[in-house]
Amino acid sequence: MAVSKFYAKWKKPSGEEKLVNAFEALALKGRAQIETTPKEKATLYDIETGLKVAPKHGHKKEGLYQGQPYFTYYPGEESPLKGMDGSFEYSSELNAFIEAFKSIKRFQIGYGEHTTFIFPKTISPMKRVVFEDEDFVILKIWIEIDETYPYSEYYRLNGQLGIEFYKTKRPEPVKRIKLAKEGVPLLEAKAQFPESTKIYVPEEFVSSEQIRGIAERVREVYQERNYKLYGTFDRYHLEAFVFLDDNERKYHTLKTYEDQCQELEAEIKRLSESFHQKNEKVNQLREEIKQAEIRLRHYCEKEEYYKKLEKDNELLKEEKKQLQSKQECLIAESQNLHKVIDEAKAKEERVNNRNWLQRLLNRD
Repeated sequence: MAVSKFYAKWKKPSGEEKLVNAFEALALKGRAQIETTPKEKATLYDIETGLKVAPKHGHKKEGLYQGQPYFTYYPGEESPLKGMDGSFEYSSELNAFIEAFKSIKRFQIGYGEHTTFIFPKTISPMKRVVFEDEDFVILKIWIEIDETYPYSEYYRLNGQLGIEFYKTKRPEPVKRIKLAKEGVPLLEAKAQFPESTKIYVPEEFVSSEQIRGIAERVREVYQERNYKLYGTFDRYHLEAFVFLDDNERKYHTLKTYEDQCQELEAEIKRLSESFHQKNEKVNQLREEIKQAEIRLRHYCEKEEYYKKLEKDNELLKEEKKQLQSKQECLIAESQNLHKVIDEAKAKEERVNNRNWLQRLLNRD
């Protein structure tokens, strides 16, 4: 989806300058907020050359404009960069990412094994950076950072971040080195739509609503979800990178503290896990003790029961013994009674066997 120039600089009557895309420029023209003819009244300028440009619709087919609009030079005027490689490439993918990130509130970058949260203070899309030798480059996105996490990354990045979105063409080495010497960290990130957004991307953007809708989806993915903008800091860019002011010392000092905090957090986590493991073991032992106490209580209850039975058994034995003694007494008494009865019967029998004279004389 390669396209021509999509951005230009609008110089307002107040002197304020604002970056606008081709859709926005056509809308300004339609609302009579800008003039594009004659050239002398034009207020749109090419961001690379500074020459005046005019917004154009895409190609016309069957009476309707189709394709993405663009900026073009006025007739008879040629770009001083003609025949030279531009400082960056244009494509619909890149334009969508620039539109998405020019108003993003927070996002993560991933490079190597590092992850950094970026909280922008101000964002400048298509920023023109001019060097001492009057050479310049255009940064797709330049961010003045408000805060980072880890905090030390703020000083490592000199409080700013340049993002070079690309589709096929990476930045030229001279761009990397010059930005590095100016202390501008340059993250090179491929403009690749998230899977959840790809299905909504047309072959070409034909309306401002389309590109705005895609940009909102891309921004939502990187701002609201745990989705990282993966990129790289070129090796030679890092070699030439210059820390500004006292940022290098501040970075190393804060990084040391953060590393120590990470070590302490790791130790706390280890001790916490160890505590939880030991706590689980203690709880397990407590449960085992509880079960043992329950078993002991049941045993004691049974022991008491058996002791009571034994005591009751002794009492029964004593009662049995007393009953046996009483029985013996009764048996002896019964025997004595039987003896008395027998004697009485014998006496009675003798009396009955006496004659009347013996009875009268009461003699046996």
